[in-house]
Amino acid sequence: MKRFFSLVIILFVLLVSIFIMISPTFFGNTLTRFEVKKEVKLPLVLDDSRDVKLLFFGYSGCINVCTPRLRDLSTLYETFDESIKKRVGIEFIDISTPDDEMLPQAFATAFHPDFKGIYLNSKVLREYTKAFEVYFSQSLIDKTEFYHTSNLYILKKVNGKKEIRFIYNTYPYNFEQIRRDIMELINE
Repeated sequence: MKRFFSLVIILFVLLVSIFIMISPTFFGNTLTRFEVKKEVKLPLVLDDSRDVKLLFFGYSGCINVCTPRLRDLSTLYETFDESIKKRVGIEFIDISTPDDEMLPQAFATAFHPDFKGIYLNSKVLREYTKAFEVYFSQSLIDKTEFYHTSNLYILKKVNGKKEIRFIYNTYPYNFEQIRRDIMELINE
């Protein structure tokens, strides 16, 4: 009986945690974006010639959350002309630390050849998820699935520093606002 109650409590905590992580996706459109100016001192992010990055955390093979968001980001990306594409990048960071380190890149480029998939080992992944306040947990039912926040981050290089400028937390994302934000950042 004691074991049963422990299991019920663990299940309850897990369900509440999952609800908290995914509720912005399904409920309310009042807070769709936050404007921030937070410096990020991590490698990989904005370590190329691009001025602006859209960053999404998920896992390779995720069909319910990552696939629709990356597909929509591909559609948005295709609306930019080549001069903007040279300045804006889209990166996908895999939270699952897959055995195949090339899997995140293959998953990301399945949506667009310009997208970048990033593999991080567990230690480095912890640094990234902490800096970006990304929460995730492995499914108790299927160990190949993860529950995770689905925020979209827009970052910009500012005087040699990397800053998080906007966080979108409600899906479907407001792509007109994202487009305006990107253009504003490019023209700063």
